[in-house]
Order: sequence, then structure tokens, then C-alpha cells
Amino acid sequence: MTTMADGETTGTAPSSWLDTERPAARPDIEITEGLNGEPLAYDPVNGHYTRLSRSGAAILKALDGSMTGREFAFLAVRADGPGAGGHAEQTVLDFLDELRAAGLLTIPSAKGRREAAVRFARSSHMPRRALVGPGVSVVLDPVVAVLRRAPLVFGGLWTAAAVGSLIAAGAVVASPQAADGPSLSGLGWGWALISGFMLVQTVLHELSHGVACRFNGVRVREIGVGLLFYVVPAAYVDRTDAHRLRTRGPRVVIAFAGVAVDVLWLGGWSALALTTDGGPAHLAIVMVWLQLGLLLANLNPLLPTDGYHALEAAFGAVNLRSRALTALRCQVLRQAPPSWLAARSRSQRVRYQLFGLICLVYGLVIAAFCARSLVLLAGWLT
Repeated sequence: MTTMADGETTGTAPSSWLDTERPAARPDIEITEGLNGEPLAYDPVNGHYTRLSRSGAAILKALDGSMTGREFAFLAVRADGPGAGGHAEQTVLDFLDELRAAGLLTIPSAKGRREAAVRFARSSHMPRRALVGPGVSVVLDPVVAVLRRAPLVFGGLWTAAAVGSLIAAGAVVASPQAADGPSLSGLGWGWALISGFMLVQTVLHELSHGVACRFNGVRVREIGVGLLFYVVPAAYVDRTDAHRLRTRGPRVVIAFAGVAVDVLWLGGWSALALTTDGGPAHLAIVMVWLQLGLLLANLNPLLPTDGYHALEAAFGAVNLRSRALTALRCQVLRQAPPSWLAARSRSQRVRYQLFGLICLVYGLVIAAFCARSLVLLAGWLT
């Protein structure tokens, strides 16, 4: 999802096309509301949502192709009163150029740095391959129907199980046999079991996001696999339409649904580690450590994980990482800021830049760790 006048664009709008072309909103673009009651433009061709300000939504609706961009900007500014002009007119022109770059107008988007920035902002940076389309709802909806019969009961049961899981995991970590961390020697065929269990858990993790979506009336577009940052294998469920939810609570629940299931897996392996010995206990201890690592990674707010999405939902933020990286890019490359960034105070821009820098450095560290792990694995296999 991109945002406008959160639009990830840079520079001052060129005047050439605005002087000659007559911009009009694409007739298939849907203007709706979501995200704390804010306007959204939905593009049914690519499934993208573009967040708009109230004035931005009014401008998009008013574009009917009857006048050039500059004529429209002139009349729009004059409508605000005789004192308006100059800077306000340029702001409207910049916004029209951002709308074009986002593909929301009947005039095709140009190819340039501004448009490349929009494409970069829209990209998930994770090549995807869908395995199941919208038909997955046939599997999810019966589960949702059961949950809706007694949501408080199921919520209470999960809370009790989660507390028990964390207590049991703490007992395992504090036990003498696990004090030095997981021992990976002597697992033998245990690695095949670990891979199988993790595959099943991953599927249930993603399906739980889908269940939470359907529970809140959100369409599930697809479930599939991808490469996060073009390197790290990952499964996903496309819950883009959760942007239509106006309140924060349901979006937080959708983001945390997978983590909720992972906590139960942690409890199951912890119980097995505490009640068995020998090979099964050894395998269970390894799985407990693996589960704890996955939970910590998935709750990390510096990567586009469930924890990050839950943080955005809880604070009503949108595209926090993308905004932060855009602010950092504009500062480093000395580019003119997009309209949403230019409207922020200096301290707000600095905070965005700092968060962007932290995310960038952390992402590079993770990439280096993955590369090193692959090199070590290749050496171990040979």
C-alpha cells in the first residue's frame, strides 16, 4: 500500500504535461474509507490501496478531464479565496503529478526517477508465487463460524494456554539439560522431523492470519510463498484488504494471529521436553529454542514481520518503514522531499530518518548473516 500525499515521490512536478494534458481519474478507481476513517483509493487492476488526505480525495474525484492540469490547479486554488496562489498552486501541481505517478489517472505514468520511486515504495520487495487463491475461504469460513459462536470462550482458552506455554518454556530453558542451549549433535533423522513439523507450523501460521481476516470480514486474496528481500524464503497470506478496516483493534488481531498459533506450538514442545527423556526430549529441547528464536524474529519491529505490522496497526501508522527509508533517501541523495514529508517538522523528519537508518543497517546485518550461513552450509554439505 502506498500513501498520497504520503506518495513516495520526489522533486517538483514538471510543467510540460500539466500544460497540455487534461487529467482525469481512472473510472475504475474506487474511493473508499479505512485506516481510522481516512480516504483510500483502490486500484482493482493491481490491488493497491493509496492513502489520500481529505483534500486529496476531493481533488481526485473532481478530475474529469475537462481542463489541463495547470488550469485545474489555478481554479482549485482560487476557490480557496483571493489570497491563495503561488505556493498553493504548485502544491496542487505536485499532487497531480504524484497521482499520475501512482497510476490513478487516465494519463499513463511516465518513466523517470519519480515514477521509479513510486514503484519502489509500492513493492513488497518479496517476489511471490501464489499457491491458493481466494478459494481458500472455503476452508477458512467453517473455522470462523465455530469461533463466532463463542469468541470470548475461545479467547479465554487461548490466553490460559499461552500463559501456560510461556511458563513451560521458561522451565525448559532453566532446566539443566537445556542450560547450555540446544545440542544439534546426535539428532540423526530428527532433522527430517524438525523440517516436517516446521512446514506444518508455517502452514497453520499463515492460515491463522486468514482466519482472523475472515473473522473480521476481510477478503483473503491468496496464500503462497516468496523470497523476502529477494533472499529469505517466507510464506505469506495476502491480507491487503485489511486496510479497509477503520478501527485499529481488528488489524492488530490479524497481524498477531500467526504469533498466537506459534505460542501454542511452543507450549506443546515445552510440555514434551518436560515429560520425556532421551531422544524425544532432546528433539523437543531443540524445538523449544527454535520456537523462541522464531517468536523473537517474528516480533521484531525493524523488519516487515507480524510484530511490525501489529505496531503499525496499534499506532494507526501506515508504511512506516517506507516513509522512513524515503526520508533517509531524500536526506542522503539531497532530493526534494515528497509532499507528505515536506509538511512535517524538522524533528519529525529526523525521527523518520533515524528509524530508516536503523532499519537499513539491521536489514544489511540480517542479509550478511544469511549469506554467511549459506556459505557455512555449503561447506558443511561438501
